[in-house]
Amino acid sequence: MISLLEVADRAYTGPKASEKAWNLMLFRKIRELIERFQLGYSGSDRYFNVDDEEVDRFFEAGVALLSELGVYCFTTNRVIHFNVDEVLTAVRSAFEELVVGEGVDRRVIRKRRLEDTKLVNFHMGGHCPWPQEKASTIMAAFASVRRNDYIEGFNLTAIDGYELRGDAFAAYASRRTIEIMREAVGRGGRPGMAIALYPILTRAGCMLAPLDPANALRRSDGVLLSTQRDLKVEDNFIQTAIILERYGSFRLNGGTSSVIGGFCGPTEGAMLETIAKHLVGWICYRDHFSYGPNVQTQAELLSGRNPLLRVKKEDLPPNWVTYVIARAIQRNTNLIVFGAGFRGEPGVGGSGSVTSLLSLARNIVATTVLGSNVSGGFTPYHGEWLVQVSDATVKARVKGEEVKGIMERIDNVIQEKRLEEPMSTNRAFVGDRRMMAYRMDFDEYMKPLTALYDFERQKPKDSLVQNMGEASSILADLGIDVETAAS
Repeated sequence: MISLLEVADRAYTGPKASEKAWNLMLFRKIRELIERFQLGYSGSDRYFNVDDEEVDRFFEAGVALLSELGVYCFTTNRVIHFNVDEVLTAVRSAFEELVVGEGVDRRVIRKRRLEDTKLVNFHMGGHCPWPQEKASTIMAAFASVRRNDYIEGFNLTAIDGYELRGDAFAAYASRRTIEIMREAVGRGGRPGMAIALYPILTRAGCMLAPLDPANALRRSDGVLLSTQRDLKVEDNFIQTAIILERYGSFRLNGGTSSVIGGFCGPTEGAMLETIAKHLVGWICYRDHFSYGPNVQTQAELLSGRNPLLRVKKEDLPPNWVTYVIARAIQRNTNLIVFGAGFRGEPGVGGSGSVTSLLSLARNIVATTVLGSNVSGGFTPYHGEWLVQVSDATVKARVKGEEVKGIMERIDNVIQEKRLEEPMSTNRAFVGDRRMMAYRMDFDEYMKPLTALYDFERQKPKDSLVQNMGEASSILADLGIDVETAAS
């Protein structure tokens, strides 16, 4: 398998190209591959039960994209080339299982398969700019979720009374966030729990500053190293990956989403980019885990919204898009994936309403059956419930051909329930709520969450418990018995 040192060498010796030239080459190559491999929507009646031949064509086109075009290192302005054998050997050499954490909190993270009968791995955590004085309490609450296999970190906008300015403060803040997380997992009763650094600044010095088995990032912990849009990587992450490989920490790829209408062109082009970005994360950074596929429109990306995608004549069904990408990765590689990118209306009715919970459950059922692991949760109690929904799906032995009917029945209940909810509730923020924390006071960002969950006492509010009970009852009528799974 190609080494990270070889990847680094090619990042400095590969052919020179301007970023503008690369973008145009990417656009032309993807357009040519779509035609060559005859990629396109196969019909609305097959959007969760697609022929593997069709799935494999998308994967082969993704491999062709990497082997014929390569990857662009935007910090050296050079193209990193691979041949077909290097790509295929690398992705099939990825680990199907990885051990993280220490002691009683040691967990085995594993690759799942279609209609897998084993329970999912699960993770949750930060990914948000939190105040230093509140971070430990919030992270301790997330760490207390027993099925949480590892916990991801958070950002800081200020540290010890100073705003983050330049590498010196970013390196110190990176170190301090891991120290805070070590304290938090101890408070949550999980001292050996694996933690993952969420980058504050992507310079190698800042990324590597927390390495310290005694007080900060242990060898059983990890770091988020994401591929960039338009198949681009950066020298700082390659540097970081080389050191982390020697140190022993795991890595995860958060950059597996793509945008329709960018340099990758139409939906099929964005699908190809997403498939390729999963492979790039392993080849260039040795990312052991990947986030699931998420193909967005340009408008969704700019607005920060993640609305219910409706099938229009000119659009491809999002569930078909998600299935093809996730199945292509699952069927042709050993990569471990968290989440599958199925999308409903996660913000409808507010984070703790029955309709929001049902929308989340809808996506978890599909993700579990497809064979991905699970991540997320607005609050720790949300996380516990999502795992229970997934466990109930596994125990019910839900088959792929049954998922479409279950998703549609949940959607019908959501539409009926929305009419019963107050209008003010239905106008809750839809999309990535983390963006709110960058634009307003942190207490305003947290208000909807603290209305549902007491992070100090690590206890859900009665309204959330009641609504989860109602949502669980509705799911039980559909054959997903959450209460049985929880027991």
